[in-house]
Amino acid sequence: MQALIWRGPNDMVVADLERPIPGAGEVLIAVRAVGICGSDIHGYTGASGRRTPGMVMGHEFAGEVVAHGPGVDEPAVGTRVAVNPLLYCGECSDCRMEREQLCRRRTSIGVNLGQRGGFAEWVTAPARNAVRLADNVSFAAGTLAEPLAVGLRATTVADPRAGQPLLVLGGGTIGLCTLLACRERGTDPVFVTDITPHKLAMIARLGGQPRDSRTTDLTALGREVTDGRGFATIIDAVAVSGTIRQALPALAPGGVLMLVGLATPMVEVGLYDLVPQERIIKSAYAYSAAEYRQAVEWLNTGRVEIGPLLEAHCTLADAPAMFARLAAGQVAAVKVVVEL
Repeated sequence: MQALIWRGPNDMVVADLERPIPGAGEVLIAVRAVGICGSDIHGYTGASGRRTPGMVMGHEFAGEVVAHGPGVDEPAVGTRVAVNPLLYCGECSDCRMEREQLCRRRTSIGVNLGQRGGFAEWVTAPARNAVRLADNVSFAAGTLAEPLAVGLRATTVADPRAGQPLLVLGGGTIGLCTLLACRERGTDPVFVTDITPHKLAMIARLGGQPRDSRTTDLTALGREVTDGRGFATIIDAVAVSGTIRQALPALAPGGVLMLVGLATPMVEVGLYDLVPQERIIKSAYAYSAAEYRQAVEWLNTGRVEIGPLLEAHCTLADAPAMFARLAAGQVAAVKVVVEL
């Protein structure tokens, strides 16, 4: 089969690999579409240090079930599915509490499983991770179940009140999916920051209130749209030292700063902006299995307007060049999908 191999920083090629065989409890999926995640770009450049040379990336993918492993009857062969890439034991205390993303034995397709990734013609996955995709939802749209589930998780943990102003830092895919999840639960208005005109326009298109983070005083904005206390909740979808410095003074006393971004392994936190006001820092990682299924259900029922994010497409053969262009900042599209 054809697959996209990452050989090291800024080095990707399409090469032949052996077609995988589904094991017990698994299905074989013919991959139809794979989203390029920001974390894939950080892995491609070597910036994150979370990718291993020789691997196949791709954790936002959808396709069709084409074969069963031993003990599997469902989903039936021919079923269109979006695939939860997080693999979990199902037995530990966190899994039993439906917090599969915290499983100590978790791994992830396309992240730390070698050549088992979505940027390939076929991939195996546990049958329980393959969630049916409605016939009227494109495979490209199905790839967005994964980032939508991340936004859903961040919003669930932050737990903002309906009708309460909220601030999201960063208008990338995760920030925009967080915006959609917040609006789905009645949070309004949702202010979202970015620095690029294209993303600021997308924020407005999705019902958010765009603000240029270079020119907006976020502390003043928080006081203006509340009773002068500041935002009760801020979700940081970038999570670098600069955005945290912006966020903490804009929070109300006792407010919650939710970190969902993973742009860098280390950040600085201003304790004088945190402790004296009893501001709270929380974090959210990935999503539970139930939250991934809920994200797919949102796609299947059209409850969120996800289509505008799908702005660019390429083939597997063109993917190495697309990765290079994305890493160089030459592509403005919010989400690029590789179609097989």
